[in-house]
Amino acid sequence: MSEAVQGKDRILMFRVKGDKKAATKLSFQTEHTWKYERKAESTKTKDGAVVSDGGLEVTLEIKGISSRDELNITLANSVIQGQELEIWDIDLAGKKNSNGQYPAKYAIGKLSSWEVPANVEELSELSTEASITGCPVDGYATLSNEQVQAIQYVFADTIAITD
Repeated sequence: MSEAVQGKDRILMFRVKGDKKAATKLSFQTEHTWKYERKAESTKTKDGAVVSDGGLEVTLEIKGISSRDELNITLANSVIQGQELEIWDIDLAGKKNSNGQYPAKYAIGKLSSWEVPANVEELSELSTEASITGCPVDGYATLSNEQVQAIQYVFADTIAITD
């Protein structure tokens, strides 16, 4: 029997392309949407319409609550500076492979916008969209212990901490 996919189990991680440091999770993400579009043009002929295929366009729309962390600053600056980003969409509930890696989608792209409205009665919700180069690829992503801890609580014992 099929199992439904929960959006809360899918997280996004980012790194500026060319950086050597580990990717960082986007904090307070509320939603993301992959959009795959291919424009088809129809040319009328005496024998009927002939459909020609346009190129694939992929975008990633992201929404979340804004924060004053390093990644939010990096992502906002990437729009201004036109930097390419590496993007991972990691399925934390998916079946891990034999190396303990999580199923993931990997893409390279550029954020084309960065909006953070400031409403007097609400949290500042950011919204952005990334234009993806080529087509994202499926694979498996490794999460370090530090990255896992940033994603979820890790059990802590009740005894005194000695280090």
